[in-house]
Amino acid sequence: MKSFELESFNDFLTIAKQQDEPQRLLLVLAQRELPHGHTDIQAQQFKDGIGGHLAPLAAVDKLPQDFTNFADFIEESRQVVAEWDAVFVAALPGRNHQLPSTKETDQAVENMLHAIRNGIIGNFLVFDREGYALSLNVG
Repeated sequence: MKSFELESFNDFLTIAKQQDEPQRLLLVLAQRELPHGHTDIQAQQFKDGIGGHLAPLAAVDKLPQDFTNFADFIEESRQVVAEWDAVFVAALPGRNHQLPSTKETDQAVENMLHAIRNGIIGNFLVFDREGYALSLNVG
């Protein structure tokens, strides 16, 4: 088994392009927001850049070849959503050298959105607007 170190979106993109089976990249742009019913302390922490949660704004699927690097992704994301704080990513592999079908891809995107909304994010990579991997605390 090949090991790798993943620190950035560009690392993820490189790895996705090297896979034996074709991949669809699932990308969900998200923005920090305060939860409903937040306390004054939570509001102050949020203002200080701590806490809140990431709410999905938009989702797309792309081929790894659609991007040369993170700068390409940033440029394309501006056409979808101007302001976002993080991007959740996953790769959906094909089978028998065929890309996943549109139906499979759409279902995977819906499942991803549902999981993010419910705080089930352990299966996804998350990157900031600079393309660096984030470590999120759930709770």
